[in-house]
Amino acid sequence: MSLDLASEIPPQLPEDYVQFDLQLVESRLQGRSDFLEGFVISIDLPSDFSRDRVSRETLADLIRSQPISGVLDYPDGRRTRIEFEIVRHRGADDVYMKSTLGYFLWEYVTVRDDTLSFAFNWWYCPPATQTDLDILAMACGLLSNPAHWRKRDDRKCRKDIDSGIWSLFCALRHSSTTCAGEYNHHNTAMQTVRFVIDDLKPEHNYGHTLMDYNNDPETSHGDILFLLNESTRRIQVELLGRDNRTDG
Repeated sequence: MSLDLASEIPPQLPEDYVQFDLQLVESRLQGRSDFLEGFVISIDLPSDFSRDRVSRETLADLIRSQPISGVLDYPDGRRTRIEFEIVRHRGADDVYMKSTLGYFLWEYVTVRDDTLSFAFNWWYCPPATQTDLDILAMACGLLSNPAHWRKRDDRKCRKDIDSGIWSLFCALRHSSTTCAGEYNHHNTAMQTVRFVIDDLKPEHNYGHTLMDYNNDPETSHGDILFLLNESTRRIQVELLGRDNRTDG
């Protein structure tokens, strides 16, 4: 690989960004992050892909021209498929990495020697859409009756679906899949709920924000409904502001 950049990774990344360094080995780019111990990302390349000059642009051209996928390995041994797409972002074409863990934009892409480095915002939140409001409305409906709220969540949602008794996370996950047609762990509806929790409990130290807030002894059913309503209000404000800018 030779150096061919639009922007290099800075010495100090912005808050909430993580960096991955991928090595080219045969027909695969594979590597890990010093910031997320145990997570490994790989990208499968066509066998005839030219390695004489790999750059941000040639990788983007490849992803634009054909389906490119890879694998995300978790520290506990689980694996999930990654799909790579090109999206228009801030006036440029960027790589969009889609997995069940979330959807993330590559930024600060650097290609040097035999290493591809990039960073992404771990808490990236796409622009809100009507679908996000639909997700929150459905989740609020599932949780509207206190008898249908599961106070002890384990993030295993099959029993919630079967019983109609929902934790916050499982109600949002099921609503996301139903309304969006796929599950994105970091979709804007779910991210907004997490951000509201952060504002309500700035010192919470939750490991899994949605599950732990749901299970917190101090959280009431009324708190769950307030959380969903406040998240809905914030997305409505974002959409209204965007419409006003467009009209102006």
